Amino acid sequence: MTRRWPDTLPGAERPGYQLQPVDPSLRTEMEVGARRLRRITRTRRDSVTVSWRFEDDQMAAFRAWYGDDPWSLAGDSDALTGWSLTQMGSISDGILGPAGQLADKIRANPVAGEHRASLPLPMAAFQNRVLVLMASLRAAGMGFARLGLRTMEGTLAYADVNLGSGVVVGQAGLAGLKVEPRGKGWYRVILRADTSEGPEVPEFRIWPMPAPATPGYSGNNADGLHLCEHMVRLDSGHDLYLPTTASGHALGAGGGSAWFMAPLAFGGGFAEAECRFEGGWKASISQGLRWTVSATLEVRNA
Repeated sequence: MTRRWPDTLPGAERPGYQLQPVDPSLRTEMEVGARRLRRITRTRRDSVTVSWRFEDDQMAAFRAWYGDDPWSLAGDSDALTGWSLTQMGSISDGILGPAGQLADKIRANPVAGEHRASLPLPMAAFQNRVLVLMASLRAAGMGFARLGLRTMEGTLAYADVNLGSGVVVGQAGLAGLKVEPRGKGWYRVILRADTSEGPEVPEFRIWPMPAPATPGYSGNNADGLHLCEHMVRLDSGHDLYLPTTASGHALGAGGGSAWFMAPLAFGGGFAEAECRFEGGWKASISQGLRWTVSATLEVRNA
């Protein structure tokens, strides 16, 4: 999976942006005459000094992303590993998610009944805690989706969303709800819900639906929805989406060692470029817990 700058973090600031191309030539001083100059590579390398301005929750997410820290209780943000499918099938049909990743398609089997994808969250030690649950969804033959939490007492907290418009058409039992457009028909749905207490294992659930409030119907083995960017966290107030691995760790800069794609400028506007950190980064803080982070990036093939 390609590592990327998270969409939940702002891009590089224009003030202070510095671009220095790496010299592709080898210069040899001669005992007599002019020095010898040879081009040793046609691979473009640049050194870019950048700065970012973060709110406090963005700073927390940046630090976790930079260090590949633990971030999500839902494992891989772009795969259905660990999910169970009730009267559903899943395929990878080549559809790309909003960040360019491969998205899964879940589709309803041709039987009558409830159709859903479920991820158990074994959290017995976290009774009466608020969870943040999110996923990016796009219609794939069905125009509505339900996203929800089955609580420890067996009740359901959920939101029904129109995948054509991003409008919430029904909800119950939630502590918070937001729908963010991601472009090309994708919507990121973000819920906050209390786990409550009881004997049940809480579950993150997603239903494709042909109409509002209709989790039960007869499927056709084709229609469903596209799904990616799913995440679960204990509500901390610092719960921005980050792509994660199967272990739930952020898929980020690898402590500065990993190459990642980020929007940078090289002439002709900002464009995605492959880069990694040269050394570490530094930060300063201003009033209102606003942060300015600066670093130098090594860029290749931009």
